[in-house]
Amino acid sequence: MTKRGSFYVIGILFILILGGWFAYEKYWEYRVKEGAKALGYELNDEEVKYWVNRIRSYNKIDGFDEDIEEFVEQDKIAMPPTDGFLFIGSSSIRLWQSLEVDMSPLKVINRGFGGAHTKHINRHKDKIVFPYKPKAIVFFCGTNDINGWNSPEDVFAEFESFYNSVKEKLPKTMVFAISIQPSPSRFDQRPRQQKWNESVRNLAGTESSLIFVDVSPPMLSDDNKPRPELYTEDLLHMNQEGYKIWTKLLRKNLKEYFPDDFL
Repeated sequence: MTKRGSFYVIGILFILILGGWFAYEKYWEYRVKEGAKALGYELNDEEVKYWVNRIRSYNKIDGFDEDIEEFVEQDKIAMPPTDGFLFIGSSSIRLWQSLEVDMSPLKVINRGFGGAHTKHINRHKDKIVFPYKPKAIVFFCGTNDINGWNSPEDVFAEFESFYNSVKEKLPKTMVFAISIQPSPSRFDQRPRQQKWNESVRNLAGTESSLIFVDVSPPMLSDDNKPRPELYTEDLLHMNQEGYKIWTKLLRKNLKEYFPDDFL
């Protein structure tokens, strides 16, 4: 190929890459605008860019290091007892303010941090999973990963890595994976969420120490739509009515495997 031909090819590639980046940027702006509209808000261009950058920041592998260090400092002051029940994941775990009461008399540890992706849990499992040596881990994560435009396959691979590491380091620990719930503000992503759900369900069918807890059916109406009365104003996070559904299903599953802990 001549030098002129090489420059031509490089130019075409540059245009294609630039065009792809532009389309990707517009896609994110569109998603943010539509999400805001669903909640009754109109965002200006500056606000749209702010939210696009914020969502992207959650994809950074070191995006939550400060949150994890807060947990580490808490543990230095008062280390949770071993053989407890570790609840870990994103904001739906972090915001579960009635967790101790809802799961009583179980000894629970809340290690949820808002915006978390599964890869962040994997990054910090040596600090906020393994040291507690829990009897069981209740896991809820993946919705932020998918919202960050990570493929369901990649998100599941991160979960499988987490589960396999638990099997290796904590062979007696059971993992209870909560399905990605049908939040109204992210219902357009439901097909991709369902791919993750089905992958975890299938894995649970082959693993005795993994239980898939499907919270979705009671959170959908008869016409298979999200029930907004289960959510706060942002239509993403649950209110107490939503947590009541989770509580009922989790207690049923946990009691089946740990009946003595409920006495």
